[in-house]
Amino acid sequence: MTTPLRVGIVGCGNVALNFHVPAYQAEPDRFTVTALADPTPERLELGRTNTGLTPEQVHSDALALLAREDVDVVDVCTPQHLHRDLVIAAAAAGKHILCEKPLAATPADAAAMVEAADTADVVLGVVHNYLFFPEIIAARALIDDGAIGEVRTVAVDMLGVVDSPGAAGYRPQWRHDPAAAGGGVLMDMLHGVYLAEHLLAEPVERVSAYVDAATPGDAVEGLALCRLESARRAALVNIGWGFGPGGIRINGGKGRIVLRYRDEGTIPWAPFEALRLTTEAGTETLGLPAGQELVPLVADALRATVADFADAVTVGRAPAAPGRAALHTLEATVAAYTSAALGRSVGIPLPVDSPVHRRGVTGLGELDVPATSTVRTRGLFGLATPNGS
Repeated sequence: MTTPLRVGIVGCGNVALNFHVPAYQAEPDRFTVTALADPTPERLELGRTNTGLTPEQVHSDALALLAREDVDVVDVCTPQHLHRDLVIAAAAAGKHILCEKPLAATPADAAAMVEAADTADVVLGVVHNYLFFPEIIAARALIDDGAIGEVRTVAVDMLGVVDSPGAAGYRPQWRHDPAAAGGGVLMDMLHGVYLAEHLLAEPVERVSAYVDAATPGDAVEGLALCRLESARRAALVNIGWGFGPGGIRINGGKGRIVLRYRDEGTIPWAPFEALRLTTEAGTETLGLPAGQELVPLVADALRATVADFADAVTVGRAPAAPGRAALHTLEATVAAYTSAALGRSVGIPLPVDSPVHRRGVTGLGELDVPATSTVRTRGLFGLATPNGS
């Protein structure tokens, strides 16, 4: 039996305390939580209470946690604009790293994190936990088995996303700050981007998109309609805050797979209902159990994520979502914002000297964004509107 990995969690927000901590506690043979860090006193104390740690095991300064000898894995649960320095410092300290999505707010930061982990020879995994949803696993297995022939198109609709605020003790609306979040609903729910590419089973090379604000005057988009193109395949990813429809459709040369959710809603808020496979032999509904409600579904997927990460560390293989794959997903997302601003398709990887690679959406102002662009006319991401306001 291997010794459990000792975990230090940086950031005691809602995701960390509601999902990460219980996931580690559910895997006592693989993990033990030995330290926490958070600059907000009430969140740190709440985390300490939830984990049963002593006052000596919790820190207001993350660097104190990174210096501990009883930490093997650093779990980064801060807002994404804070990830870079923490991950680089953790890698330099020889710690393996599990990082919440998105990997960073900008591709340049994400690339630096991947390089730091590679240089230090530590595992960098990212929480792309929707990969572990049972219906996603089942759909990918059908694709790999050739049930629908070669995949041609994928459509991921997530137009009923709930705009959940962050922890009250920090900044509840930080996800509406372009510099902190790196974008709006698309960045927050880039689950749809990596799911689409996972089901395409081919890397995305080009992106085009349309974005718009959900509320006039908001600095980030609340609606994103994207097309992701690989060498021979394409996916549509439609994500928005509100009450729109959800579901996933995969079309192949010999059939199709349709994933349906309750009331045609959006995962993970709407539980999975049915996976239907259609081929020339007819349509069948696979015998998957009905999906769970939001909290247990995400909890189980997080538990599977950390278990996969533990195996990656102990066996020496890549996790389900390694840092380099998460960098690719982030670049595709930032390319969507760039496409929406410029009105044309954008290839990935992004040029490393481009403003959007260096600064993400806040770099769009350095590009020649047309006056007619929705990004400019809505004043998204800090761009001035045509009248200069």
